[in-house]
Amino acid sequence: MYNIKILSKLFAFCAISFVIVSSKSLAKSKLSYLPDKIHVKNIVLENETMQYTILLDRGVKLAGAKELATGIDFLSGNQPLMFISIRMPLWLDDVGYQLFSIEDKIVGENVSVSITQKSSYVENPLIVTQTFSLNKDSELTWKVEILNSATGGRAYRDPQSITSDISFPLMQKLKLGNVLEMHYLIPTQESFFCIDSPSNFIFYFTNASDPKMPIDIYNLKENKGIYFHVTKSAIPLGFSDKKDFVSRHFSLTQKPGEKTNIIECHILPHQGDWHVAFQAFKKYIRSHFDFTYYKRPIQKKYRQQFVSHFTFLYGHDIYDPESNQFRLNKFLDEGKLNFGGYDYMLLWHDYPRVGLDDRDQFDIYEDLPGGLSGLKKMVEQAHARGVQVFIPYKPWDIMKSRKDKFAQEARIIKAVGADGIFLDTMNKSDKAFRDAVDKVNPNVVFVSEGRPNLEAAQLVTGSWNQQGSASNKMPNVDLFRFVFPEHNVHNINRGARKRDELIYNALFNGTGLIIWEDIFGEINRFTWNERILINRYSRIVHENRDAYLSENPVPLVPNLRNDLFINAFPAAEKCVYPVYQLGREKVSRIYDNRLIGPFLEVRHPNNWHYVDVWNHQTISVKKKNGKTFLIFPEEPADVMSCIIGMPRNLQVKKDTNVLHISSRVPVENSSIHINTVNNLTMMEEEIVVLPGSSGDVDLSKIDLKFPYKILVKLMEGDILKDEVVLDLGWKKFD
Repeated sequence: MYNIKILSKLFAFCAISFVIVSSKSLAKSKLSYLPDKIHVKNIVLENETMQYTILLDRGVKLAGAKELATGIDFLSGNQPLMFISIRMPLWLDDVGYQLFSIEDKIVGENVSVSITQKSSYVENPLIVTQTFSLNKDSELTWKVEILNSATGGRAYRDPQSITSDISFPLMQKLKLGNVLEMHYLIPTQESFFCIDSPSNFIFYFTNASDPKMPIDIYNLKENKGIYFHVTKSAIPLGFSDKKDFVSRHFSLTQKPGEKTNIIECHILPHQGDWHVAFQAFKKYIRSHFDFTYYKRPIQKKYRQQFVSHFTFLYGHDIYDPESNQFRLNKFLDEGKLNFGGYDYMLLWHDYPRVGLDDRDQFDIYEDLPGGLSGLKKMVEQAHARGVQVFIPYKPWDIMKSRKDKFAQEARIIKAVGADGIFLDTMNKSDKAFRDAVDKVNPNVVFVSEGRPNLEAAQLVTGSWNQQGSASNKMPNVDLFRFVFPEHNVHNINRGARKRDELIYNALFNGTGLIIWEDIFGEINRFTWNERILINRYSRIVHENRDAYLSENPVPLVPNLRNDLFINAFPAAEKCVYPVYQLGREKVSRIYDNRLIGPFLEVRHPNNWHYVDVWNHQTISVKKKNGKTFLIFPEEPADVMSCIIGMPRNLQVKKDTNVLHISSRVPVENSSIHINTVNNLTMMEEEIVVLPGSSGDVDLSKIDLKFPYKILVKLMEGDILKDEVVLDLGWKKFD
C-alpha cells in the first residue's frame, strides 16, 4: 500500500466514493469519523475501556490505541503504522491503493467498519477489504480480504495470476520504548512457540491445525505490550527468531477472480508481559471446547494418576513362566520400592506376537493365563491396591479384518473391568468407538499415544507426551497442560538413555510419567539416579496434587533472574512453584552469580511460609517497599527446586531430644509425619506417624541413621498441609 511519487498526480483524478450505512453508537461501543463522514481522515472505534484511531492516509494505519482509564496511548512513539502492506512484484505496477468505499454496521453491542481499497492502475487488479470490529471487550478485531479482480486487456490478453509481497508493519515495525528491551512471543513451527528465540526453551501445544498462541510484543520496563491473536491465516506464520519475525515478507499468489481471507486477528494493547496474551488464548480456546467427558466421575480419579507403568505381559517382572501366572502383588511391591509405586498399569498383550498365526488382539486375551476371568481377577487385585488398569486398542490389527472392532473392545472392557483404553498409534477416537464403549460402561477413559488436537481432545481425556526434543528437555513448557489442566498428560521417551530432564519436565509442568523398561523384550532400565528422581517426584506431586491440579496454573511466572524458569500451581491455601536453573554449570563464586538471595516476588497472605521440598530447605522471606520476596539462603543442591507456599500452621519446639508438635488451626483427618532425609539420595524416609495434629516425639528412641534433616509434616489424609524442616546436623543420639 505504498505510492510511487512519479504517479502520485494520478490520485487527483481518481474519484473516491463512500457508502455510509450508519454512524450510530451504543453505550458500550461507538464509531465516529473525523473531521466528518465526507472528508474522513480518521475513524475512531471506542468503548468504555479502549479507543482505537484508524488513519486513512496512503493506506490504512493504526494511529492510536488509548486505554481510557489510564490515558496511556500504546502507539506513543510510533508513526502511524499500516496494518498490512501489499506490494506488486514490478515497481511500475506498484502504485498504491486509493480509498474506494467505507461501510459501517452496528449489530447489538458490536460496531464494525469495512474499508475497501483498490489501485487506480490497471496492472494492479487487487481489491483489499479490511474490516475492523469492536464490542464491549477491549480487543479490536481485524480481518483482511484480498480479491484478484484481473480482467484481460492492456499488457495482457488474458486475466493474470498475481503474486504479491505482503508484510504487516503494525506487528513487525512496532516500537515500545527501547527496541533492545522489547520481547516477542512468536510461533516457531507447527505447535511450538518461543520468546525471542527457541535457543533456551520452547512452549509446545498440540499441532499446526489448531489455533496458535497470540503474537505478543512487549517491553517489561515500559510495562506495556500489544498482542495479535491470529485466529485464521492464509499465510503460514512460523519464525526462526525475533529477527526473522521483524524482517519477514510473505508471498501470496491468487488466480483471476480468487478471493483470499488472508488474516483474522484480535488486537489488544495491555500492561505487563505475554501472560495477558496467554490468558486471552486460554479463554478463547476453552470457550470453544466441549468438556462433557471431563465431567465424568472416572476422570476425576484418573486425573490424579501421575505414575504409569507400561506392562509388557510377557516380561518377567510381571509374568512367572514357571508357574504360568502373573505375579501382580510382587510386581506392585517392586514398583513401590523402585519408583514410589504405580498409579495405573497399561497391560500390553499382543505385539510383537500378533501375526504368528491367525489370532488377533481380541483372541489373544483368551490365551493369557486364566483367560478373561484371570485378567479380571488381576484387575480386581490392582483395584484393591488403588491401581487403575488400562487395556490397549490397536487399529492396525487386520488379522481377521473384523468390522466390529469397537464392539469387541467394548466386550473386553466389560469382561475384565478395566478403567480405560489406550489408543495405540492414535491421536484421536471415532465417536462411534466412544459410543460403543459407553454402552457397556460410560466410566471408561480414552488415552491416546499421540497428542490429540483440540477436536480430538474432547473425546480423548488423556494422552502421552512423547514429543522427543520438546518433552525431554528443560525448561520447555507444555502449554497444553496449562490451557487444559483437566487433560491428563504423561511424559515418555522409551528409547532415551538419559531421562533426568524428562523427569524434571514432569515435575516442572505437573504432568505424569510413564515407566517403560521392557520394550517388547528389549530392556532399557532406568538408572539408579533416575529411580531416585522418580521417587522424589512421585512423593511431591501426590502430596501436593491439590495445587498441581489447579484450574489456573501459570506458566513461567516473572522472576528476578534470567537463568531461572518458574511455573506456578496455585490453590486456595497452597501454591507450588517448580523452579529450574538453566546453565547452572556456568554459575560460579568468581562471577558472583550463584543462586543465593532474592529470586521471586510473591503476593500471598502474610501468614504463609515457604519450603523447598525438592532440596529440603526452608526458603526465607524478605519484605521491601511493601513487597515480599523469596530468598534462597544457600545455593540449592540441584538444578531443580520445588517450592511450596502454604499457611504457617505447625509449631515445633525442641526440648533437648524431644520435639513438641502442635497446630494453630485444626485440620480434618490429620496426622503428623516425621520423616528423615537420606543425605545420599535426598529421598524421604518415613520414621514416625502421629494421629491427629499434635504430639511429642522422643528423638533418642528413633534410629536416626542420617540425622541430617528431619521433616515434620502436617497431612490431611495424604495431602501436605504444612511442613517444617529441622536441620539437626550429624549428632548421634544415645
